[in-house]
Amino acid sequence: MKKVGSIIFIFFILLNSIFAESNIEKFWALMDEKNDEAVEIFLSNWEKENKKDAELYVAYFNFYLEKATQNQIYFETELPTNYDSYMKVQNENGEEGYMYFITEYDDEMSAKAFEYIDKGLSYNPKRLDMYFGKAHLYYLRKEYKKQCELLINIFALDKKNKSKWLWSNNTPTKEVGVDLETSMHEYIGKWLNEKSTDSIQYAKELSVEFIKYYPKNPIAYNDAAICSIYSNDLKAAKEYFKSGYELDKTDMIILANLANVSKNLGETEEAIKYYKLLEQSTDEKYSSMAKRQLESLQ
Repeated sequence: MKKVGSIIFIFFILLNSIFAESNIEKFWALMDEKNDEAVEIFLSNWEKENKKDAELYVAYFNFYLEKATQNQIYFETELPTNYDSYMKVQNENGEEGYMYFITEYDDEMSAKAFEYIDKGLSYNPKRLDMYFGKAHLYYLRKEYKKQCELLINIFALDKKNKSKWLWSNNTPTKEVGVDLETSMHEYIGKWLNEKSTDSIQYAKELSVEFIKYYPKNPIAYNDAAICSIYSNDLKAAKEYFKSGYELDKTDMIILANLANVSKNLGETEEAIKYYKLLEQSTDEKYSSMAKRQLESLQ
């Protein structure tokens, strides 16, 4: 009987551990209550229990990120040109104008977020999600230079770690479908969408490093080519597209880009050659586009 009782007791311990609310879940529940004091007490107690827990520093980072985030309302009499979302309103004096919102990030609270994510990484240097969290805050604050430096350092760490990264709850990134190459491609795309001088510059810097660390990835060459187009360097763009196409001749996006840049450079014969290859695509979208281009060029 004692043996059976012990088994049942152990079973209930395991059952409770399975269904027990994790610390990170408790953290988010407290965050939903908007009670900063309760959150700070909880985080302090958690740190005393397990100061090396990666999820603790993810929680600290998110806590200070939320405190750093400030939504500001602005009123202008002229139509805003740099903002997609605004409303036409009247102010208290009856003047018509435009109201729009800007999200800004407090320096002091952002510094605390960076401090805790860095501390967490010192204990958990393979947590890629934490590096990306830090990179995202740099992006939000438009600190593109620091973001670029961090992402380039991740490339170096990837080589050192032999691409063995962890994600939340220390799950291997391969198990959650996260890969570094796709993530870097997405960062470059975000910078290009910003269309500022700085963002384009750092997108180009990162794309060059992307090729350096992944010389057999055609997407890296395509990214570098797009960055060159944004920098009005069509000759460099063409060479990058050619390198990407040589690596993967089934990639119709790169082939279409190569044909288009050749056309824009006035290199008609080469453009025709690439459009003829594109015309053979089984994808109707690309073959139709190629036919239209060939009609205008021949």
